[in-house]
Amino acid sequence: MRILYGANSQGQGHLSKAAVLIPLLEQRGHEVRLVTSGPQPTGDYTFRWHRHLTGLPYIVEQGRTDYGKTFRSWLRNFPAFMTSLNRVRKLVQTFQPELILSDFEPITASPLIGPHCEVIAISRQVTLFDRAVPLPESQVLEKKLTRTAIRLFTCGADRLYGYHFEPASFRCVPPVLRPEILQARPEQGDHILVYCHFEDAAALMAWAASRRQPVRAYGFSQMPRGRHGWVEFRPASRTGMLHDLRTAKAVITNAGLTTPVEAFLLGKPTLVVPIASQWEQVVNAFHQSEARIAEACDTWDFDRIFDVPPPTLNHPLSGWLRTSPEVILDHLLDEDRATKRDQIRRQHRQAA
Repeated sequence: MRILYGANSQGQGHLSKAAVLIPLLEQRGHEVRLVTSGPQPTGDYTFRWHRHLTGLPYIVEQGRTDYGKTFRSWLRNFPAFMTSLNRVRKLVQTFQPELILSDFEPITASPLIGPHCEVIAISRQVTLFDRAVPLPESQVLEKKLTRTAIRLFTCGADRLYGYHFEPASFRCVPPVLRPEILQARPEQGDHILVYCHFEDAAALMAWAASRRQPVRAYGFSQMPRGRHGWVEFRPASRTGMLHDLRTAKAVITNAGLTTPVEAFLLGKPTLVVPIASQWEQVVNAFHQSEARIAEACDTWDFDRIFDVPPPTLNHPLSGWLRTSPEVILDHLLDEDRATKRDQIRRQHRQAA
């Protein structure tokens, strides 16, 4: 089967899932082409066929999502975005995909590319539409703005699935984790792993020095790589971060999807700090705290990590979170349902 895979390149989460799922799809004999949009991708990701295009990235300044600047940026970049959309439309015409998988990528999930196949939107963001999933009662304006963006990024999808920490509904699927995490043997080192894109590096260095606490830090794009006092700022690396995560004594990170779950499965005490004014991360922190996967904190209170206990043994969600990516793919592809949907789409096109 010919599959077009779309991934948002903001952050590492969407690409990390693509790096797991695309090789599995290719091992099954599918031909996969990857389209990413947003900021220029970073990290050691390689794919057989990959095109990066202008998309609709969020503007984050001083650790906060600036919705006003984000929408103004989208307006300024609209001509470039339309050029990207036309490029994908031509790709669809020549490649003729039989399935599109879109991980919060606005071009591949747009009806304007004229797909003649089923489009599946699969992302953490889809979970925020699920009525069976409880949401915190906070940030009402940010909630409306975020849900508006999610509708825009998934408006052409036929099926929607959301990565979630527990099986709250039929739309929920477990997070896609790299097999290395599921096979890794945790060790107890002396360093704390800190993963953050937008926080003040000076505050981290001052805290680490005052505590004489070794830190291995990822993200912090404004800092040169290397050791600065008690903090070693590491380059983006999936293998390097896996080693540092496996051997950390604790983890402090933004409230994304993948890193807190990986730390939880490795038995690490984890503190998550949502990006201010980014409602999706506020929801992530709420769900992770409710599920006892991590402890949530509104500010970068580094001392708080010393009071966070490790995950409990035999946690009831461990089995769900350890679900094999192969099983998740089986659920997504659902070939019998896809065949029926294609038949219905053909009937509608013939009637029109």
